[in-house]
Amino acid sequence: MSRQPRIHEPLPYSFTEVIDAIASQHKPAVQSMATRPFLKWVGGKRSILPDLLARMPERYQTYREPFIGGGALFFAVQPGRAYLSDINFNLILSYQAVRDDFDGLIALLKEHQAKHCKENYLKARERLCTENNATKIAALFIYLNKTCFNGLYRVNRAGQFNVPMGSYTDPNLFEDDVIRNDSKLLQGVTVKQHGFSQCPIAREDFFYLDPPYHKVYAQYDSSGFGEPEHKKLAEWCGEVHRAGAYFMLSNSDTPFVRGLYRDFHIESVSASRSVSCKANQRGREDELVIRNYK
Repeated sequence: MSRQPRIHEPLPYSFTEVIDAIASQHKPAVQSMATRPFLKWVGGKRSILPDLLARMPERYQTYREPFIGGGALFFAVQPGRAYLSDINFNLILSYQAVRDDFDGLIALLKEHQAKHCKENYLKARERLCTENNATKIAALFIYLNKTCFNGLYRVNRAGQFNVPMGSYTDPNLFEDDVIRNDSKLLQGVTVKQHGFSQCPIAREDFFYLDPPYHKVYAQYDSSGFGEPEHKKLAEWCGEVHRAGAYFMLSNSDTPFVRGLYRDFHIESVSASRSVSCKANQRGREDELVIRNYK
């Protein structure tokens, strides 16, 4: 039986100090480098990063995140070895473009920023489905992400992005220093497009799992992510556990989710929610952090 790692108790330090302490412990690729998500992402984890960082295993081999999304935890930890994946094809192309074609991507983003208007936005939505150049797809995706309503990603049954434009007259599509550092961090990182069950499992690796939340948002791609998929994910987490790897999973605090993971360590944390266009439907609510270690 492998030794169970210790976790850090919540620390009475500032948010920045928590990130710096945990990042240095996990041997980041570049020390003290300002990295953070280059995308807006519904359900992003910036509001609960201290909770997640405090609950990571003390030691692990490779950091693996099969629902990378905006990657808030990845960019905070800055792991030396990482495997990032997601089923979202355009999202993965964006990570690859930031890693492999930074200069070409930035040039295209500057063009989109200069041309931004409703007409350009609607044309970009159409081109996202027809463009065949990887860097151009990534630039379209980032442009739409930064100018659509609330950073929402939603597709119709045909797999076409259909989120309306947000109220942005002079959008800032990127911060040069941040996205440049993101590119440096991604050097040597494996980035793949596939479902969670195709992510390799190795002993003592660490998995952070942030799937579309139960009863919150399922239309992440044209196939959706409903209760059957949540059950499959729970079964796969069992495989991760039996392989001697560590996982930490975020999800809605519902009886269904608690039942799926009743054999693991379940905690409730308070997170902010801002998806709704109605202010009275935003705020903080409890969600679960589930681990196979204590």
